[in-house]
Amino acid sequence: MLRRVQKPSIDHLKLRLEVLLRFFSRRRGFWLRCLLCWAIGCLALSNDEINAYDQRFQLRGDQKTSSQIVLITIRQSDFATIYDTRTNFLDNMSEVTDITDSFFWNKRIWTELLFKILRQNPRSVGVTLYFGDNVGTVRLNAEEQRLFLDSRVVWASTTNSLERILTPIFTSRNHDNLGSNELRRDEDGVVRRVFPQRAEMPHLVEKITGKAFPTSQAGLPINYRGSNRVFTQYSLSEIMYDEVPANAFSDRIVIIGAETSSGPVYMTPMGTLSRTEILAHITDTVLGNKWIKRLPFWWYATGFFALMLIAVFLITTYPQSVALFFIVWIGTLLAALSAWVFDTFYFWSPAMSPFVLLGTSWIIFIGYQASKIERKNFRLQQEQQYLQELEQLKNNFVSLISHDLKTPIAKIQAIVDRLLMQPQAEELGQDLRSLRLYGDELNRYIQSILKVLRVESRDFKINTEVGDINEVIEEALTLLRPLAREKNIQIHTSLEPMFSLEFDTTLIKEVVINLVENAIKYTSRDGQIEVISCETDDLVHVIVKDTGEGIKPEDMEKVWGKFTRGSDQDLKTKGTGLGLYLVKYFIELHGGKVKMESTVGQGTTVSFTLPLDTENEVLA
Repeated sequence: MLRRVQKPSIDHLKLRLEVLLRFFSRRRGFWLRCLLCWAIGCLALSNDEINAYDQRFQLRGDQKTSSQIVLITIRQSDFATIYDTRTNFLDNMSEVTDITDSFFWNKRIWTELLFKILRQNPRSVGVTLYFGDNVGTVRLNAEEQRLFLDSRVVWASTTNSLERILTPIFTSRNHDNLGSNELRRDEDGVVRRVFPQRAEMPHLVEKITGKAFPTSQAGLPINYRGSNRVFTQYSLSEIMYDEVPANAFSDRIVIIGAETSSGPVYMTPMGTLSRTEILAHITDTVLGNKWIKRLPFWWYATGFFALMLIAVFLITTYPQSVALFFIVWIGTLLAALSAWVFDTFYFWSPAMSPFVLLGTSWIIFIGYQASKIERKNFRLQQEQQYLQELEQLKNNFVSLISHDLKTPIAKIQAIVDRLLMQPQAEELGQDLRSLRLYGDELNRYIQSILKVLRVESRDFKINTEVGDINEVIEEALTLLRPLAREKNIQIHTSLEPMFSLEFDTTLIKEVVINLVENAIKYTSRDGQIEVISCETDDLVHVIVKDTGEGIKPEDMEKVWGKFTRGSDQDLKTKGTGLGLYLVKYFIELHGGKVKMESTVGQGTTVSFTLPLDTENEVLA
């Protein structure tokens, strides 16, 4: 059965849009900071694409190059040695400042050079020097034409200022032995890319490798394999005097160039290189398909946005030290991964700009977190002040009610005492005694509440004086023995004689009363209670043992809390649950400790210790 889907109404869509706008309005400061971090990262990325791109080659250093590439460099000194018949001219060669391609033309020398190279059967020979109108008319015999027009030899063509192609004098009929030797510099004068040439004039590297560049749309990043001297090189004199191996050019790509002043060295990411060396790097890139691959800018910008969100999540979620560790770790991992991908897969990804993005996110959002913490602290202070005022109001209310209850209870007890002194029926006398007992119980409750309020107040202080702990214990037991006799409970004492010490006699007496009263309350009729005092090292121990029902293990820690009692005592015995709370509080005020041991069905032992040389502090 098909269900009809109800389209959301206009009002419903407006409500959703309003909720979304409210969310972004509340988080406007957060997202503005995110956009600022992202913008700074993208700005650093733009700079990273130029500077860090060059540094990547420099950090990588020299790499292994193709063994199929051989360079022949014609130096001015080598050419001068060969022209020993022009002695008078060569004496002044040091004064020549404009050495052009035409200077290196000599039909005899080039005929012999090409013969020695071609007889080793090279794959191809690329001549980067332009020999055209600049060398005048050249006449070649049949043997010379066979060498100069050999299909394996590619001659460089160039363009003039009018972008007109200039062809060399050794151009074949179908122009298939020509290639452009043009190199373009970027705006900063550095050669980083090679640009495919016109369809009618391919690039020299395309001709000598037999492989076309992968695209004709934009410049292709050259994968520089190192600085100078990374390729096998020979000089002209070494070839002319047969000082090279017999198979030095066999099945290899030979690139011939020269040192000229009209064709100066080029700036590259690896430093200054000659035209011949740059063409060799391009050839190596083409042979190994090692083109540097780069994604469009918006891909990197998208990745930066995701990286920024990860950094913000770490900073706003984890402690500062943990977040900083992860951020540094992520930045280092990205840098190492970028270097590995670049060296292995020839894929360029930014390395420095992620650090800039992560550092910016850290600085901006640490300040954001600090402001959030400051606002939270301010709210907590306000809430704390409010809670303090509320607590004070509650204490004042309870204290007022407790004090107001004491007067009517005292009057009720006085009337009951007066009635008990008069003759009355047995049943009425029993009711009056019960009423007197309930009044005492209610009075103890009120007194306990007042004690808690007093010890928790800010101006509470303990008043220490020199006293005998055993005398305090005896005074407490004197008050409680009548209560023990009602249940026929025997109280035994074992009080070791001790020197006097400093303590608040009122509070410690209250502690002993609460412990012994609890023992009487939770010990069945005809039971036994033992009170022990002793001294060990620098501590005074007071121990109260009973033969009562004991306390369950799960209740051992809870009984020290305020208004807390054993889980099975609520219906068996009456009490406020404040006695042990006050015991622990008073003992800790003296620098002592309390301890409880209990076995269900056998009894409970509660003890406390007081230090002999404690300097009591005024606690608020």
